[in-house]
Amino acid sequence: MNKLLDSLDHITIITKNLKKTTDFYINILGMELDNQRPPFNFGGAWLSLNKRAVVHIVVNNNHITNDNKPTLDHIAFRAKDIELIKKKLDLHRIEYLEKITPDNKILQLFITDPNGIKLELSKSIE
Repeated sequence: MNKLLDSLDHITIITKNLKKTTDFYINILGMELDNQRPPFNFGGAWLSLNKRAVVHIVVNNNHITNDNKPTLDHIAFRAKDIELIKKKLDLHRIEYLEKITPDNKILQLFITDPNGIKLELSKSIE
């Protein structure tokens, strides 16, 4: 057991478009807006899962994105209802790649958020 670290606290996403980014995480992935965000002197939002802020979004209008592979490969979330997620992705015409781990224990969906960040949504196969 690690005595120094407990779990992933949050991820921070830099965006030029706060509305598009928050809409994606709220409407597609079912997160909720967290009103406990401190009054920072820059735009942004905190989004929660199970009453815990796990995605911090920061607005930076000068942020430059390109096609180079980022240092961050992907962010993974455990899914409760992978079939419902697939239906929502299909409804919103969001492409996804579906995989099963080599041991046939985990179903994975890979999608990209509005900022080009790769997300893994996974569910144990029972």
